[in-house]
Amino acid sequence: MTTNPTTENSNEIKPEAAQKQSPEKRGGFPVLVNPAQGHSDDNFQWTVNNEDVLLPEQRTTAIYLNRWGQAVIRQERGWDEESDPFMTIDHAHLPVVIQRLQEIAAAPLNREEPEPGEATGGLR
Repeated sequence: MTTNPTTENSNEIKPEAAQKQSPEKRGGFPVLVNPAQGHSDDNFQWTVNNEDVLLPEQRTTAIYLNRWGQAVIRQERGWDEESDPFMTIDHAHLPVVIQRLQEIAAAPLNREEPEPGEATGGLR
């Protein structure tokens, strides 16, 4: 913020200087607001198509081997579930599963709705 000393008051702030002030801060960090997005605290859109949503909700997930040598992918149960959901993948099928996961991870994310019957796994 710049000041323009005058004979009347040496601390007077000129209007153009007031407009150049740094953005509003919360907790010491600047608050970045894009008015074009139209976001407000009461009207935020938590959809997959909102580019501001970077970290969608994700259950706590563990991957480990069971006593039969199968990979277990297990997620923490929700408040409305009696047990943790899980799936097992036999050791023989792990290479193809890992290859597919690597393809998905390397491809750009497409958040558009797929056509009915089209399972893309995020790939187009």
